[in-house]
Amino acid sequence: MAVSPGAIAYGAVAVVAGILFVIGTPSSRSAAIQTEGAASRPTPAYVTELRKQVASYVAVVGPHAAPATAATGGITLRSVGFDFPASDRGFPAGQGADLLTNNCTACHSAGMILNQPPLTRTEWTGEVNKMLHTYKAPIQEADVPGIVAYLASLKPTP
Repeated sequence: MAVSPGAIAYGAVAVVAGILFVIGTPSSRSAAIQTEGAASRPTPAYVTELRKQVASYVAVVGPHAAPATAATGGITLRSVGFDFPASDRGFPAGQGADLLTNNCTACHSAGMILNQPPLTRTEWTGEVNKMLHTYKAPIQEADVPGIVAYLASLKPTP
């Protein structure tokens, strides 16, 4: 049974929405982190538990769940449905292509990344670090130099 790219994309959106729902508001996350005595990043156990909860949610509702709302702390989240454009693009072969596939395509399509304007190595470093530190992307620090080198090699700046 073949799964359409739209269904995969919708499933990815459901997973992200589930993660955001489970994570809660910034103030509740901050309180949870302070309670655990952690620094600014969630503990590995916390992240593992979030992943289990999201996987359970997705397994139950599937990629075509009915619209839902959730409210807490004065914030209301409402699910919406949309279709991502179909994309069968992959990254050009090269040292680092697997790093992008393994680290970046959970949130971004290859086509979206490949359509970015040419950036310098310093600018790409800033972008990757923003994903890692601001958006808490599950990227290993050791992978950052390889990701940056590959991105910078795709469209060298003049």
